[in-house]
Amino acid sequence: MGTYSFPKEERLRKKEDFERILKEGKVYYCPPIIVYINKKGERRRLGISVNKKVGSAVIRNRIKRLIREVYRLNRPYILDNVEILVIVKPNGKKIKNFAEMEKILKNIWKSANVFKDVKEDSCNINKNL
Repeated sequence: MGTYSFPKEERLRKKEDFERILKEGKVYYCPPIIVYINKKGERRRLGISVNKKVGSAVIRNRIKRLIREVYRLNRPYILDNVEILVIVKPNGKKIKNFAEMEKILKNIWKSANVFKDVKEDSCNINKNL
């Protein structure tokens, strides 16, 4: 697999995994996205949940594709033992393009220190819900 791939082993799929990350992970909120990050995972993995109230299946799938693409392009820079669960709330259809999604997710990931060699909190994200 290439550096910028997104292999199946890095996808969160099971309900038990989602529930474990919800329980053990730390919460980061930047409207309309909530991200749970568990730094004690066995390997780097990503899970995505988009609320049905966000819009039609076309809109929900587009948002999921944008999230996967941001992850895929930043995957080499993310720590190896981090599990990330991204939840998009109903006002998520306001995110229209890749640049907006990338800005939101990278800011959250920077504040959570999931990037390799990044130690400072560079944005003002509400860490409490």
